[in-house]
Amino acid sequence: MTVLNKRNLRSLQRKKERKKVSFAIVLCVLCIVTAAGIFMFVKHFMKVTEMSFSGLQHLKGEELTALMRTGKGEELFGSSGSDIYRRLKRSTWIKDAAIRRDLSGRVSVKVNEAVPGSILKLYESDYLVSEDGVVLERISDSAIFLPVIKDIDPAKNKDAFKTAVDLVKTLHTKGAISYKGSIEIAGQRPEEITLTFDNIRIRIGAGDFEKKLERLKFVRDEIEKRNMNVDYIDLRFSNKVIVKPVNGDAVVSRQG
Repeated sequence: MTVLNKRNLRSLQRKKERKKVSFAIVLCVLCIVTAAGIFMFVKHFMKVTEMSFSGLQHLKGEELTALMRTGKGEELFGSSGSDIYRRLKRSTWIKDAAIRRDLSGRVSVKVNEAVPGSILKLYESDYLVSEDGVVLERISDSAIFLPVIKDIDPAKNKDAFKTAVDLVKTLHTKGAISYKGSIEIAGQRPEEITLTFDNIRIRIGAGDFEKKLERLKFVRDEIEKRNMNVDYIDLRFSNKVIVKPVNGDAVVSRQG
């Protein structure tokens, strides 16, 4: 092969390589433009055609729509899923949420709502509190059959408030006590937490609520048998129960 032929061959190979590179660049640009076009179309031209909600107990669909700041006719992907989730979480009632959108224009929202556990009476106002201790909302009608946490400010007395919430949770979940009237919980420190029902004050303190409430069942039975008029019962000690009659000295029952 002559020198000229070799040069021509190398020149042809370089031209082919340049064509391949040019084709790859053009193809890449076309893909990017196409993807951008599809994205812009989906983002700005696909609209919400239907919205569905599940898991609602207290909240209404209209309230969730307002929180999400989206609705029928709005851009389907105008906001990211994380942004919508953060907006929903602004409601104290929403513990968790899952948002699903599909290309048909349907938006599905499944929420896990907070469950009311007690009523907080504070500064002459009533608030609904969840089982987890989240203040849900102010209420005007407190005629709800729930334990009342009285005058314990969750901002100023966090430990006492948490102790009261834990006690309420035990009352609800364990069914360790039966009562006919209202239940009230008060105390500015965990060790001062006092449970009041049937006009009897029970100094219950912090922790071991299940054991303390089981002991309370026994004490109540004894009080009924003896027809005692009781001022307070003290369950804060692990080895004894103190019962103070309205008239008379305190009765100490040793246990364990």
